Amino acid sequence: MSEKPHVIRHYVLASPDIDAVSAQIQSFLKVPQGHRHDMGAILGFRNEMMMIGQTMFEFVQPVKPDHRLHRWFKEHGGEGGYMIVLQTFDAEAFRARSTAEKLRLTRDMQFRGQDMIQFDPKRFGTHFETYQYSLPNGWWGDPVGRKYEKSAAASEIVAAEVSVDAAPPAEIAAQIGRLFLSPVSGSDVKFVDKTVRFRRATGRTGLTALDFKAIDRKSAGKTATICNMEFRLV
Repeated sequence: MSEKPHVIRHYVLASPDIDAVSAQIQSFLKVPQGHRHDMGAILGFRNEMMMIGQTMFEFVQPVKPDHRLHRWFKEHGGEGGYMIVLQTFDAEAFRARSTAEKLRLTRDMQFRGQDMIQFDPKRFGTHFETYQYSLPNGWWGDPVGRKYEKSAAASEIVAAEVSVDAAPPAEIAAQIGRLFLSPVSGSDVKFVDKTVRFRRATGRTGLTALDFKAIDRKSAGKTATICNMEFRLV
C-alpha cells in the first residue's frame, strides 16, 4: 500500500508586531481578525490563527526577551515568512527517507502528543516542519472544532515561494520531492492542491511570497508587500 501524499496544513509568519501584520492582512484579504492566543508563559510567544480556505495561516510574535525568534529576526533582517507546516501519515517512513538524504534534523520529538520533525532551515531556505497527528484532521488551530471567518477576497492559499542559496533551486526541489514523495517540475514541488516554488535568492532567503486564489477574478494580479513578503491574488 503506497503512502498517502503529504499535505501542507499551514503557513507561519513571524513579526515583532502581529497587530500591524494582522491589520494589513485583514485589509488585503478582506477577512476578520483571527483567534488570538497568549502563550507567553508556556511557549514564549503570542499568536493569531486565521483560516484561508482549508489552510491555517498563523502569525507569531515573541514575548520573552530570550525567545529564539529574536535571533531569527536579526539573522533575516526583521519580520517575514517563517515556516511551512505539513502533515505526514507515516512518520517512521518519513524519518527513514530523511536519514537516507543525510539531512540534519533540528527537532524530532513528541510535541503535545504529536510526532514533530523539523529540518535545518539553512538547507531548504525556510523551516519545513512535519507532523504525524494523533487525529488525521486534528492539526493545529482546531479547524474542525473552532469556527473561522472566511475571507471575502481569497478562497485558498495555492502556492508559496521560497528563496534559497544553499544549492540550486532545482536541486533543493528534487530533494524535497524525494523526501515528501511529491511530484517535481523543474524547481517547483506539488503538494496535492498546493505548489512550493524554490527560487534563487536575490536578497533575503526564506518564505518570501504566497499566492491566494482570488474569489473575484477581476482582483487577480493584485499584490501587496506585508511582513517582508509578497502577497498575490491569482
